[in-house]
Amino acid sequence: MKWFSFLIFILFCCSGCDFRKREAEFKKREVALNQKERDLNLKENTLQIKEQKLEQRERNLDSTSKKDTVNVYNPAIVGYWLVKMTCTQTTCTGSAIGDTKTEQWIISSDSTTLIAKAIAGNKLVRVYNGTAIANTVELTQNTASAASEPATTMVVKLNLLNENSMTGTREITRSGDCKVVYDLQMKRQQP
Repeated sequence: MKWFSFLIFILFCCSGCDFRKREAEFKKREVALNQKERDLNLKENTLQIKEQKLEQRERNLDSTSKKDTVNVYNPAIVGYWLVKMTCTQTTCTGSAIGDTKTEQWIISSDSTTLIAKAIAGNKLVRVYNGTAIANTVELTQNTASAASEPATTMVVKLNLLNENSMTGTREITRSGDCKVVYDLQMKRQQP
């Protein structure tokens, strides 16, 4: 009987050691699972942010999400225009109030968007895209930053005064707190 009790005691002690070992392994697994859960939550949040950016980009590129402006803009906006720009505000080096520029713009339309091609010295210098409602036009151009030039956003707002003239503004914003505003006077030209 003593041997039997002694044997049960040893088995009980060994099983207790095994229980502690299993409990320690369980805690290690729990810590590892918690870390994996945190990592997965972080990856999920990152993916959600990327998904939102992609959805926004898709909405911007999706022509069906834009207003159909074919029937609402005044067709007198389309054509060849001589554009005189006069600088009225500037915080950029290399620009001064009173500076003037002259360009020729060719404004056309596809099914949903107005397109304005700016030509200076017989050379295409930029292309604006935008919309028009009635006699009001809004055009934009975004350029990504390059090593030689910072990112630039140009916004043009125009009002059609009559079939032969428009007025408005062109606002140029560059990274580094640089902004230039031009007043625009536009006169229709024959092609």
